[in-house]
Amino acid sequence: MKRILSVLPLLLLTATLALAQDSAVKSVLERYEDFRPQENDLAMYQIDWAPSIEEAQKRARREKRPVFLVIIHAQYGDLTSVHC
Repeated sequence: MKRILSVLPLLLLTATLALAQDSAVKSVLERYEDFRPQENDLAMYQIDWAPSIEEAQKRARREKRPVFLVIIHAQYGDLTSVHC
């Protein structure tokens, strides 16, 4: 009986810590969801990029679609890696 009574506080402490951690995780996930971009905010990154104008033209002819040309005039501009 003494063993059970001595183990009981440890079990209660463990359960309390687990609940506190669960609450902290939920709080972080809720904050993440507040700041996470929505699907329509990420539309630009869903463009089907081609590595070169030649490849884009081939695909455009094959798929009967127009070429959407983006020109970046910057030293480190690279939309395919999301750096402008």
